[in-house]
Amino acid sequence: MIALWQRRIAAMEQRPGVACAFLFKNVGALAGASIAHNHSQLLGLDRLPPRLQLEQATTADLPHCPWCTTMASAEREGRIIAATGQHVVLAPDPPKLPYETWLLPRSCHDDFLTTDRASLAAALHALFCAVRDSLGRPAFNLWLHRIPGARFHWHFELQPRTGHLAGLELGGDMYINSLSAAEAAARLRAGRGGPT
Repeated sequence: MIALWQRRIAAMEQRPGVACAFLFKNVGALAGASIAHNHSQLLGLDRLPPRLQLEQATTADLPHCPWCTTMASAEREGRIIAATGQHVVLAPDPPKLPYETWLLPRSCHDDFLTTDRASLAAALHALFCAVRDSLGRPAFNLWLHRIPGARFHWHFELQPRTGHLAGLELGGDMYINSLSAAEAAARLRAGRGGPT
């Protein structure tokens, strides 16, 4: 599947007018899935989505890669859920919502289109199993953040749909989360049989 994603993204981004190939996966009706079978979707967008524009703008002037910094602090704070040779699954701090998880390459110079597929497949598998086993097969959304042609630490974000967004979240883009990142990571590790 990863090889197919890589090929389709590369081909789509060669098309005129496509600035970004946006990959995402909706699992379950609560996550917006309109097709019952497991699938992912790839859209060719004429501009970066606003969230990617914001990430690019807010990180442009930082002296260090914020995702590398997050990986280092996650290691110290017990927020690593799984790790493979080239990739890490972690709970970001602060998470927007309970059980938000990220999957990142260990190197911020890694390119999604050429990343180590075996390592990424093992990390994705660990992430999916942790969410499934810890949370009882919840609906979830997964999306890839990458900016074509830019220095940007690509990463997947996964959000289980364990609660409901309400007025503050939807109207103010402000999130209420009473579960710490470290506690969420411990629960997800325990669900996949890892140490807590």
